[in-house]
Amino acid sequence: MLRYIPRDIRNGDRFASILANNPESILLVDVRDPDEFKKGSFKTAVNIPVENLEKKINDLPADKPVVFVCTTGARSGEAFYMAKDLRSSLKEVYYVEAGITFKGDSQYEIKKPKKLGSDK
Repeated sequence: MLRYIPRDIRNGDRFASILANNPESILLVDVRDPDEFKKGSFKTAVNIPVENLEKKINDLPADKPVVFVCTTGARSGEAFYMAKDLRSSLKEVYYVEAGITFKGDSQYEIKKPKKLGSDK
């Protein structure tokens, strides 16, 4: 579910645990458009649309893990690779590769992506 993170954090349960118990330990960056972000996101997330990330890349902390999120993993993956290319000093950069449905009022549902050729 999360890409390029330690094995013990990679599964969805670990990500959900971080969100529930220690969300301040990571910087969540929602890379969706402002209109999408206003409809719902994670409680501690900041909104930096992927098309604005290059201008704000130096604002990201180097002393805290940065996790990019969107609803499908596509834009968050793009943001991840952009951050790695533009600011190699960021050592702990990740993205969530999953379907996330934001339900408003900081409520959400995370669905693991389907494997190719699988109905599960």
